This record gives sequence, C-alpha cells and structure tokens, in this order.
Amino acid sequence: MGRFITSRFKSTCAETGKVIGKGESIYYDGKAYCESSKAYKDRKDANQTFAHIKANEDAYFDNFCYTNNI
Repeated sequence: MGRFITSRFKSTCAETGKVIGKGESIYYDGKAYCESSKAYKDRKDANQTFAHIKANEDAYFDNFCYTNNI
C-alpha cells in the first residue's frame, strides 16, 4: 500500500512522465506518481471517501452512546 509524501529529490512520474520537483506532493507505492496522474487522483479520492465514512460512523456511535447513556 502506498502513501502520500513530499518528494526529497527531482524525479519523474511513473504514469505521465512529467518531472517531479523537490518538495512536491507525490503518491508513492514503489513508484512515484505526480499530482496530475490518475493513480494519485484515485487514491486521494479513496482517502477522502474513507474519511467521510469514518466521520459518519463516529457520529452515529457518539449519538448512540448519548441516547443510551453509555
């Protein structure tokens, strides 16, 4: 599983071939992907969806605990 990191040196995107400069945000899973690549965008969307679902589950649980005096 990859993760979002800040590049520490100049490299190229594995998908688009664009140059990734030092300090840019990238998705890394053994290969580096720039912000305009499909892999980067897909993973970012998946992370945002996961965060939204988790927030809803936490709110439901908090409401359940409040309602049942737990």
